[in-house]
Amino acid sequence: MSIKSLCKTEVVTIKKKSSLKEASELMHKQHVGSLVVVEAFNGNRIPCGIITDRDIALTVGSASRPQELGVDQIMQSQPITAHMADGLYETITKMRTYGVKRLPVVDDFGSLFGLISTDDILSLMGEEINNLAKVTETQVKVEQGIRIPTEKRVQL
Repeated sequence: MSIKSLCKTEVVTIKKKSSLKEASELMHKQHVGSLVVVEAFNGNRIPCGIITDRDIALTVGSASRPQELGVDQIMQSQPITAHMADGLYETITKMRTYGVKRLPVVDDFGSLFGLISTDDILSLMGEEINNLAKVTETQVKVEQGIRIPTEKRVQL
């Protein structure tokens, strides 16, 4: 399964020269915990950074003049990205290796396609574990002689 089918394609973005106040307000308004920082190049949105609510909170708590800081001063530059054709295992490995919870997803041209997060992956895995548990339920019903409607049978 490729990340293309799992990631969110409506990504909230911001420009490098925006202020932390603008970033914080945008996160609040859009109900997101991160923003992908993009630059325009040949009509494409190229990820050049990522900023999280945690980055802002830690900066505001420790900077003497946080109101004067811009997104470009605290963002994670050169973000680790996933390619839209990457598989789930490869994406999880990148997240674990680099210690990040969110990855911008790019297309063949390096343009922003989407965003994948650990929450997205955990949700999918929860559904898959639930489906796996239902295999046992079905097996028990079959063993007890309970008929399963033909249209619900899986052909192997």
